[in-house]
Amino acid sequence: MRKIMISILILAGILSLAACSSGKASGEKKQIKIGATAGPYSDQIKESIKPLLEKEGYSVKIVEFNDYIQPNKALDEGDIDVNVYQNPRYLEQFNKDHEMDLVYLYAVPSAPIAIYSEKHTKLSDVKAGVKVTLPNDPVNMARSLQMMEQYGWIKLNPKIDATTVSEKDIIENNLNLNIVPLEAGQLPRSLGDSDFAFINGNFALASGLKLDESVAIEKTPDHYLVGVAIKKEDKDKPFVAALQSAYHSKEFLEYTNEKLVGFVKPSYQTELEAKK
Repeated sequence: MRKIMISILILAGILSLAACSSGKASGEKKQIKIGATAGPYSDQIKESIKPLLEKEGYSVKIVEFNDYIQPNKALDEGDIDVNVYQNPRYLEQFNKDHEMDLVYLYAVPSAPIAIYSEKHTKLSDVKAGVKVTLPNDPVNMARSLQMMEQYGWIKLNPKIDATTVSEKDIIENNLNLNIVPLEAGQLPRSLGDSDFAFINGNFALASGLKLDESVAIEKTPDHYLVGVAIKKEDKDKPFVAALQSAYHSKEFLEYTNEKLVGFVKPSYQTELEAKK
């Protein structure tokens, strides 16, 4: 009898180890750490994406960041599994600068860059010598400078790639604007010291600014939409598919329409609306 019991226990242990081994081999991951900048992208996850994933049996932890550097470093080092805060142009440049191989998967509803001011209410208020602040990272600086050119404030060197222009590529500044690049997260806090500030939507909304209170809003092209990024080797893992299902769901579209008024919707949401 004792030998039978020992045999049963050994068999149970073998089956348990086999089950664990099978789970590991399948790459199944039921805990997801998602990094996002504090504000609208973190809120999207917290209020809609996380509950949808939890219904599928996932445990979700949200890690908030206050800059544009650490979320990619944390992803590359494996401290988080996903991040949501950047557009594909920014990630492409970051990969080159830091020798990383992170992958942009798809866009999420994105808050555009907008111009804010505590001193002016319209673009025509611009005068000679006024102070204009804008993000100092290459991609968002280029976006802001392109907006300034569209408004007739400056002229950029046409021989330079429009996506990589900097303040050094301004060939005409007839108003002698005082153009000051700052770290993106600092722009809302320094708003009172500038005449006009180009502020990324996530930092603007996180600081209490509203899109409908801005002086002007960017017409955001697809390549500047914030999206989901992962490590390349995770692309085919089940948790990545589950995350995509949540973002592409009818439930998240309903959340977007209710809570994210003024955000630029990704194509999969506009296509889903068209089917209604």
